[in-house]
Amino acid sequence: MLRKIQVVSFLLVLMAIFATTASADSAGARHVRITTGTTSQGFTTFATTVGEFLEEQGIYLNRKDILNLDLDTELLVGTNNNLNLRRSFLINILIDYDEAFEYEVGPAQRVGHIIAELREELGMDFFHDGLLSDIINPGATLYLTSRTTREYTLTASIPFEREFREVKGLLPGETKLFREGIPGELTTVIQIIYVAGVEVDRVVASVAQTREPVREVIFTYGNNEPLDETVPSARLAAGTVMSVSGVINGFDYVYSVIMESTAYSAQQPGLSNYTFSGHRAVRGVIAVDPAVIPLGTWVYVEGYGRALASDTGGAIRGNKIDLCFDTVAEAIAHGRRNVRVWILRDY
Repeated sequence: MLRKIQVVSFLLVLMAIFATTASADSAGARHVRITTGTTSQGFTTFATTVGEFLEEQGIYLNRKDILNLDLDTELLVGTNNNLNLRRSFLINILIDYDEAFEYEVGPAQRVGHIIAELREELGMDFFHDGLLSDIINPGATLYLTSRTTREYTLTASIPFEREFREVKGLLPGETKLFREGIPGELTTVIQIIYVAGVEVDRVVASVAQTREPVREVIFTYGNNEPLDETVPSARLAAGTVMSVSGVINGFDYVYSVIMESTAYSAQQPGLSNYTFSGHRAVRGVIAVDPAVIPLGTWVYVEGYGRALASDTGGAIRGNKIDLCFDTVAEAIAHGRRNVRVWILRDY
């Protein structure tokens, strides 16, 4: 009798152990229902996240598939975890009635989305005989017409002007080329539009003068009466040529001329710290009319010294220059006056 009781007790212990294990296993299980199109299937899994469950079941996503939950979403215990998987599909695309090719389409993509992707991938735009909001079904053919634009740049020469200046020191009938003229450049950008590979239109996109012409200057025989070097520059008219070739303060020059000068400083409000040519706006750089003094020319200015033609200005036209000073006080002290400018020789 005692042995029977011991056997029964042992069986009861085993049953309790099995019941506890089953309960623990059941407590860790998750219920997942995955729906793909018209197919729905339920699963029991011990995976803890959506990604782990899909990997466990050998379900892999294409780049354009749509899943209602993120892969790192935790699966809940004691409730149904519903996954809705919308698969991508293939369609045929025919451009300009050429050879069709297969293209993967996402389940939520409309015709407009597909055209936008193709525009990015192929570098061209497309026409569609329908609405961009049209839905396309698996295996269908999307007919598109290409639209491309090509740009061509045309350049044309702008003739330069020729200026004759009477100067002292030349014989009657003698001339001397001071500066060669340089043609300007006009740049035109033309867009040619093609539809299905056939040109349908041409549009002028832009027209810009990309290089200003430089005036050619020729010295000719002038009045034989010598200029009075004792006359202050302030009393001579701007544009008066004073001399042809010589040396000023150790620098060889080509000619000298009277010019109207103004002054500025980068410390003034609203002015840039850099010139048009990219140099710092400090003493030693001046603004000029490039048609009179080309940018990059070295000059020597009466009362100022050697300077580089590095800047331009809307009011600087003809025989005018604008001298840069380090301080506003220096610029005010200079004011506006006529000065003699020596155009230095470029070696």
